[in-house]
Amino acid sequence: EKILRKCVHCGFCTATCPTYVTLGNELDSPRGRIYLIKDMLENGRPADKEIVTHIDRCLSCLACMTTCPSGVNYMHLVDHARAHIQQTYKRPLLDRLTRAVLAFVLPYPSRFRAALKLAGLGRPF
Repeated sequence: EKILRKCVHCGFCTATCPTYVTLGNELDSPRGRIYLIKDMLENGRPADKEIVTHIDRCLSCLACMTTCPSGVNYMHLVDHARAHIQQTYKRPLLDRLTRAVLAFVLPYPSRFRAALKLAGLGRPF
């Protein structure tokens, strides 16, 4: 709750957020996501498809944290939101499979190299 209250909604973070700059949707900015997270956590609401979409679009690049004059620990807030999503939202099967494959491959360099080689086989000549 302290993190949520620290945000003064000045909007400085929006200029440095790549998803907001690209998509132009307020809910895809750190400020917009803070509104969504605040509503979800303070009211005990389960996550829905719209909230999950906007939270998942955060690249975790931390650009917003470097420009925030209030020093909001945005990533800590997003981590709480993602944990809440994990507990209250059932992702579609394709999302669950994609996430399982990525979790199996990405943290391991040897698996990642093997996946790149397999992907290379599908390239046109």
